[in-house]
This record gives sequence, structure tokens and C-alpha cells, in this order.
Amino acid sequence: MRSGSIASRGGAAAETVAAGAAAAGAAGAAGADGSAAEGLEAAAAGFRQAAAQVLSAVQQHALACVREEEEAMAALMAKAVATQSARIDLRLSQLDQLCAAVRSQRSSLEHDRHVLFAERLSLERRKIIATEQLKAQFQAKQQQQQQQ
Repeated sequence: MRSGSIASRGGAAAETVAAGAAAAGAAGAAGADGSAAEGLEAAAAGFRQAAAQVLSAVQQHALACVREEEEAMAALMAKAVATQSARIDLRLSQLDQLCAAVRSQRSSLEHDRHVLFAERLSLERRKIIATEQLKAQFQAKQQQQQQQ
């Protein structure tokens, strides 16, 4: 794409130079009737005009190249931003999944803590009941021994 546009612009610049040289040559020939200084001035003016046209063509070409580069850079930046955005979205999704797993683990842990507390409480109650039964049996034996 680019080489074709450069070649066409280069051809236009060459045509401009050729036209400017022809104009300078014509002005030089016209100056042959008059003084040599006028002919040289006319030729110099023709060459200046041709140089200005060439510089203008080069400037237009450079501006076109700059626009193309800017468009390419903008496209690359948009692609990079889209890629980074997709990566961030993926990481946020993974973070959401991780948070859900942590919440599930916390809930499970809290449930297990309640079950453990209930088991400990039940064990403590059975221990108290067993201790009271042993005390009652011990006191009953002491009373039997005292009665005998």
C-alpha cells in the first residue's frame, strides 16, 4: 500500500520538477532577446518555483506518511488497550471466583465451629451428669457403710 503511494507521489514530484525546468528554460530563452541578467533572473525564478513545488510535494508526502503512522499508532494503542482491558476483566473474574470460594470456605468453617461448640457443650454436659452420678453413687455407698 505504501510503496505504491510513494511511487505515485515521486512521479508527481518528478513531473513538477520537469515542468519547472521547462518553464525556466523557456524563461531563459525569452531572456535571450533581452539582457542576459533578465534571462538568468527568469531562469532562477523558474527554478525557485520548481523547487518550491518540489518542496510542497515532499511536504505533502511527509504529511501523508505522518498521518499513516499516526493512524497505525492509534490502531496499535487501541489494540493494546483492548488487550489490557480483557486481561483486567479476566483477572477480575478470577478474583470474583476466588472471593466466592473464600466466602464458601468461611461459611463452612463457621458451620464447623458451631458443630464443634455443640459437641463440646454436649460432652461437658455428659461429663457433669457423669460426675453427679458418681458423686451420688459414692454418697450412697458411704451411707450404706455407715448404716452397717
